[in-house]
Amino acid sequence: MSKGEVDIAGRIDRLEEIAETLEDGEVDLTTAKELREEADDHLETLRDALDVGDGELIEIDGEDAELERAE
Repeated sequence: MSKGEVDIAGRIDRLEEIAETLEDGEVDLTTAKELREEADDHLETLRDALDVGDGELIEIDGEDAELERAE
């Protein structure tokens, strides 16, 4: 994986681990705060990685797709 790529699955897995840990309620307040901050960082990175702009979908036919691949 290159420097600019985001490990989406890994970040989601970590978010699930954090959620489970916090739901268990067996962490002190300081640890809970640290986990929350880590989760916020993961969420921000995922939002940026998954940003699709204005969300507009466009259709391209097979010929257009071949042209894009060739570039």
